Amino acid sequence: MKRYKIFLLFIVAGTLIQACSKYTDIKTEGALTPSDYVNYRYLMNNRQDLERSVDMPDMTADDIVYNDAAIQQGLSAESRNAYMWAAQYYDVVAADPDWKILYANIYPCNLVIRDVMNSNGGTTQLKKQVLAEARVHRAYSYFTLVNMYGKQYNESSKATDLGVPLLLEPDVAIVATRATVQQAYDQILTDLQAAVPDLPEKNTYNIYPSKAAAYALLARTYLQMGQYVEAEKNADNALMIQSGLLDLSTLSSYPQRTDNPEIILSKTAGMSHQYSAMQVMSSQLLSLYDTKDYRYSYFTSNYTLSGNTYRVYSKEAVIGGNRNIGPSVPEMLLIKAECRARAGDAGGAMSAINTLRAKRFAALDFTPMTATSAADALVKVLQERRRELCFTCIRWFDQKRLFTDSRFAENITRTNFATGETYTLTPGSNRYLFPIPQYNIQLNPSLEQNPR
Repeated sequence: MKRYKIFLLFIVAGTLIQACSKYTDIKTEGALTPSDYVNYRYLMNNRQDLERSVDMPDMTADDIVYNDAAIQQGLSAESRNAYMWAAQYYDVVAADPDWKILYANIYPCNLVIRDVMNSNGGTTQLKKQVLAEARVHRAYSYFTLVNMYGKQYNESSKATDLGVPLLLEPDVAIVATRATVQQAYDQILTDLQAAVPDLPEKNTYNIYPSKAAAYALLARTYLQMGQYVEAEKNADNALMIQSGLLDLSTLSSYPQRTDNPEIILSKTAGMSHQYSAMQVMSSQLLSLYDTKDYRYSYFTSNYTLSGNTYRVYSKEAVIGGNRNIGPSVPEMLLIKAECRARAGDAGGAMSAINTLRAKRFAALDFTPMTATSAADALVKVLQERRRELCFTCIRWFDQKRLFTDSRFAENITRTNFATGETYTLTPGSNRYLFPIPQYNIQLNPSLEQNPR
């Protein structure tokens, strides 16, 4: 391939999220119409963009708390707005970076899906793999978008509940409107199921989608839909390919993301929390940990401000990089455990949980967890999800899907210390829908805002 084509691709792919369009605020200067297969391979190798994901759902979830005026004041205005579940998180001239990143990642995927099979060079098998990788990345983005900005999947109302704009062509001139939740989930499942046959079981690095990654995202999607048989089946499929766990009690140093056997598909949290000491853990979350649990001693630390000491989640400082929020082996074990509990199999649920917990304690400190019933097992599984998956944006999605279950649905109250105002998030509230960015509504009035 000629050098100028490589250079062009670097410029275009590296700046996809810089300028504006009517729906996602992505760059459209120039036309990328390469004829060679290798150009599409490069687009799917663009780790700088495709590995990036979101982080604001950690700010809205109940795993975090800021009961200190100084800490609240230290947050960005956007983060404070999100923390209080405000009517808007960003002002009319500021783009929402989570929305922007996810749609910017969808654009090159659409380009690959449309054109790669007609490109020159490369075998049919290689082209199909690149196409499959694009489908997985697109499915990940749409799953995250619909669960941030759309309503929770509900069988009785999915056909009318608003989801997010569903853009499947690399054409930024399209006037986007919001698809339904059902349409979004149908597309996610279609992409992932179509991708499975053409992916390697494991890819060269975990930044590239694999068969295990497609199964893992199917498991995550079906769990959010409440389809537990399918969720467990796909979690098992992923675990049959990849089941490695880190033994935290024996680690001399934490591996980089690409070397971490637990990560099935690497997706990094957004930039607002990177290396942050501001992820103050709620008392409810902290109460779930045994101090002998290495997830407590290794990934959390004390933070002192104005004479007050708080426990913060400090995994990024430990690993020296941004945290992974993509699907992982622990998440698959937890999905399997939850599905077993919901099927009435308390022993199977605890077996899956103990496989994970045995790697989170020193051998002398580990005691297998037991459950007295399937209902007890479900409570313990969901507690384990919080311990293991905190600050991966999963908790916010769990709060959304569990709101109809009185055992797990709770009111969350927060106080703005600058104004003295108190805000309460109730189960199933419209505040569980992130506001559509006002910036994008100004560009495209066809985008309907979420009720507040």
